[in-house]
Amino acid sequence: MNVKKVNWLIERNIFDADEQFLEELRTLGYIYKEIKYLNFRPEEANKYFPDDECVLFRGTLNLGRDILRTSWIPGAYMNEKNLRCSTYYAYFGEYLLNNKYFIFPLRELVRRKEEVLEYFKSEGEIFIRPDSNMKPFRAGVFNLKVLNTMQSLASELTSDKTTLVLVSSKRHISKEWRFFVYKNEIITGSLYLVGEERVDEKIQGGYLENYLIEVLKQVNWYPELLYTVDICESEGELYILELGSFSCAGEYGCDLGLIIEAGAKAAWEDYEAVNG
Repeated sequence: MNVKKVNWLIERNIFDADEQFLEELRTLGYIYKEIKYLNFRPEEANKYFPDDECVLFRGTLNLGRDILRTSWIPGAYMNEKNLRCSTYYAYFGEYLLNNKYFIFPLRELVRRKEEVLEYFKSEGEIFIRPDSNMKPFRAGVFNLKVLNTMQSLASELTSDKTTLVLVSSKRHISKEWRFFVYKNEIITGSLYLVGEERVDEKIQGGYLENYLIEVLKQVNWYPELLYTVDICESEGELYILELGSFSCAGEYGCDLGLIIEAGAKAAWEDYEAVNG
């Protein structure tokens, strides 16, 4: 497997480890090019690499969408359909922090707000996140007693009445970790949040990896070859917080070399599956 033939396309100044990631690519001997969102047109992709090349992107979700419109393989790992809550919750349901939830169009949430609040035994506050991984609005806790009309809720969430949203109860989270995953194998992981404080700390082995390994074994499904899994701790218990895209996820304290080598391995695997 000649993974050194994998070319990297990097959108600059997006992730905290921006310069370190490029340095690691150079150290490992990979070819890469830098890109800016406003300068890229899918129909002019061959300005960066030939159309038939193996190319892997890292950067923002919006640019990732454009990369997937090129003929590059794989282009980007950010399967929009499989990374919707309405898809992967069907597999990870029992392990999720938000394992009791509803998914509604925004207008239906307004119509059924009393039913929702009664179900979650809430005086008004409820957790709301977009079904889509494309982040049409920022997830968080919102008060349906205050935002009690379609106009006010749509304005607060900068979304229209047909946007699918997931609603669940408000939960306290004490810690959050991110893991990069290839199929069902952990690549590298990092602590990134303790309460409200950002803490980048590499995870190597231990109870967190054991927990995730067991979950992945039981679920036996993955959204695409490469993806991320965020784990959280709530009231002393571990839960799956969410799944995310490999191409558009921050690295925090993860091992950059392992991310790059796993990315190249998966990209070349996909490329050879198409080109033989």
